[in-house]
Amino acid sequence: MTNTYLEAFTTNLNQVIAAQPSEYGAFGRDAELGRLIPILNQHKKNSAAVLGEAGVGKTVLVEELVKRILTQDASLHGTLVNREVHSLELASLMTTTAGGNFASNLHHLVAEVKANPQILLFIDEMHELIGTGAEGTSGMDAANILKPAIGRGEIQVIGATTTAEFKQYIESDNAMERRFDKVMLDEFTPAQTKTTLQRIIAATTDHVAVPDPVIDTIIQFSDRYITTHFFPEKAITLFDNALVAAKMNDHLVLTTTDVASIINERYRVPMSVLTEEDDNRLFQLYERMQRQVIGQNAALKKIVTSIRVRAAGLGDMSKPLSFLLAGTPGVGKTETAKALATHYFGDERQLIRFDMSEFKFAKQSMQRFAERAAEAVKFNPYSVLLLDEIEKADPMVLDLLLQILDDGRLTNERGQTINFKDLIVVMTTNIGHQLIIERAAKSDDYRHDAQHQLAFSKNFENALLGAGLRQEFISRIGATIIFEPLDVPDVKRIIDLKLTKLNQQAQRQGYQLVYRTQDVSQLIPSFASGQEFVDDRVIATHPLIDFLVDKGYRKSLGVRPLDDTIMEFVEAQMATAILHERHTSQVKGHSFVFRAWGNPPDATHPRGSWQAVVPQTELPNNQEEAIS
Repeated sequence: MTNTYLEAFTTNLNQVIAAQPSEYGAFGRDAELGRLIPILNQHKKNSAAVLGEAGVGKTVLVEELVKRILTQDASLHGTLVNREVHSLELASLMTTTAGGNFASNLHHLVAEVKANPQILLFIDEMHELIGTGAEGTSGMDAANILKPAIGRGEIQVIGATTTAEFKQYIESDNAMERRFDKVMLDEFTPAQTKTTLQRIIAATTDHVAVPDPVIDTIIQFSDRYITTHFFPEKAITLFDNALVAAKMNDHLVLTTTDVASIINERYRVPMSVLTEEDDNRLFQLYERMQRQVIGQNAALKKIVTSIRVRAAGLGDMSKPLSFLLAGTPGVGKTETAKALATHYFGDERQLIRFDMSEFKFAKQSMQRFAERAAEAVKFNPYSVLLLDEIEKADPMVLDLLLQILDDGRLTNERGQTINFKDLIVVMTTNIGHQLIIERAAKSDDYRHDAQHQLAFSKNFENALLGAGLRQEFISRIGATIIFEPLDVPDVKRIIDLKLTKLNQQAQRQGYQLVYRTQDVSQLIPSFASGQEFVDDRVIATHPLIDFLVDKGYRKSLGVRPLDDTIMEFVEAQMATAILHERHTSQVKGHSFVFRAWGNPPDATHPRGSWQAVVPQTELPNNQEEAIS
């Protein structure tokens, strides 16, 4: 007799596995099979729900059961001998048959299974039974069609789903939940996973050797970097991907580099992290960051020390490193986060940045922040998470952040646990900036006095509390680091860096920016003595950087206004001249010589009376090279 509905809507796993038995089956699951087999042999409540995270081997457990049926294994006992296991895809039942719909297809299928007691139904993603096939208000979904037959023992079902989905869907239907005995599958240990990999490697026909240390690397990398999946599947997948990469590169031996390249490409872990034993980024981190973040050596030293302690395995590895960077605007807090991404994680793109003023509206903000943060970190687990102006976020968002700082993880809306423990969380705040400015105005002796330091710490913490940060949140932050107001020499170094970058851009266009005292003095010798002779007049002349400090730096605002100042007094002047030359073809010179004429501010003239000047000139090639 032809079982037409079974043939149309199920796959006979006995036939599939009998054709290629070496391709199927589970290793190391004897205990779980020892739980499943007795359930299936029971007279009542003889359907089973196999529960476990995605990738732990739920389907593979059923395949192992089929293999034992095929070999008449002695462990089966009684009713499992000579059984056929058919896998049912619920979606296939949606196919319209002659005079039938989902419900009629499933009814006919159940009738055929009842008529053949040798058949066991396997339903992967069994949580889909709830609601599938229901039309209108009838409520006759797949679960309600199957329940009577399962309850009376007329059919047996092995279902598989995750623990979370079983709780969310199946347990919501008490009658359905009572019909299944549970078999729990825990994630494999690294040792079990290694044995599984070794069996797979031994059975593979690929002519690529896999040394034992590379297997260890696969286990280590998949455990550490693939945090949204589970053993053994994630290790098997990584091995398979790396093996393909090795073959495409004509490698006869699978290498650690092949494995690292997959982690780098698929999970965005920088190669500098994957091969950190071969580089010296930790030893050069402080010096490299110093070149990018000016005037904050004490703050940088504290950050780098924390990173080195963590890298040595001496810190709490279960949670992310976290820092609260406090200070006036424009003193290098955000630049520090960028420098960490560049010099520690290998690329400025390893920076995830949130403006926390976007998340200041209670529950809506908390959900939005959770979704965006989880999605960003899921694909960039080795990054700097920059939370700008943390005090502007709603308290509910800070409670969520408290969980991240404490547990090192966050669950997204799909129930996936996202790993946050390998991040560096950098929060910035302007809270207490007036306290910081007032302290900076004191003498070194005052600032380094132990009592005054203690008083400042208490006052600063009170300022944080007064701004709405709760004590338990402050206590979870790894380190609070004060960024001091910048001194004028530091501001000049920052301006010089900005003008150097501008000059590099100008040179790509065929132009040059001349502004340093030694370079201007080569063209105007009297500049070194602070004067120029113009139309029989002697004019006081000054370096451009001094002028830009006066126009663009205020301690309360830091160097942030400098970009606008450079735009107004330097970039705009150059742009006007360049565009005019392109429009008229009149060449005045490809070198812009900047300085300031007039009198700078002093004790009696707080505003000063000076201006930036910029003649164009054409320099000989040898002089251009000397200046550039």
